[in-house]
Amino acid sequence: MIFKQNKNRKWLTLIYLTAFFLLELMVITNNSFLMSFDHSIQNLFGDITTPFNTELFSTITFLGSPIMDVIYLIVIILFLFKQDKKIASLWIGFLLISGNIISFLVKISVKRERPLQKIIPASGYSFPSGHTFGTTILVLTIIVFILPQIKNQSLKTTLNLVMILWLIVVSISRIYLRGHFPSDVIGSILLASTWWEFSELLYLRYSESIYDFLKLKSNDE
Repeated sequence: MIFKQNKNRKWLTLIYLTAFFLLELMVITNNSFLMSFDHSIQNLFGDITTPFNTELFSTITFLGSPIMDVIYLIVIILFLFKQDKKIASLWIGFLLISGNIISFLVKISVKRERPLQKIIPASGYSFPSGHTFGTTILVLTIIVFILPQIKNQSLKTTLNLVMILWLIVVSISRIYLRGHFPSDVIGSILLASTWWEFSELLYLRYSESIYDFLKLKSNDE
């Protein structure tokens, strides 16, 4: 089993999902409080706009782009598969494909326009942020499947913090470059966390059928 039973998982899924839907509703209805929040945060970033910061955050946003996240996750999938962790690699593959489909469907259903005065070109709709969604999935994957293999506890703790910091800086880069509103990146983290927890529930519900179909034992992942 790649996940253990946890009675709190259903509640976490419900909390994340409820928070996301409330935020999505505020976006769709152009809630005045949310718009004021977004614009106030954007104004703060406007005060620190410099050529150096623009170059820095442009590099970060490239490294945290959806395409790069897919590449990182494929490398992780291949790494786990080579370690005979077949179920884990298949689960991540399912999460990657289904998660990107869900994120895209939300984008085209909400149809939120991107912020004005973008520093670098960005096409498509704004809510949720594909960069932040993919990076959240990537960070959770590394924390759950890769870092536990490290025996040095202090190194593991440091890398956990680095992963969380990476998610933060990628999110900040999208706001700084005006590719997204702050609420877009918050919504992405909530959506990715919801789908992660729900996918764990799916695995726990159907794991026996999956192992039987693939003729694997529960300790073969």
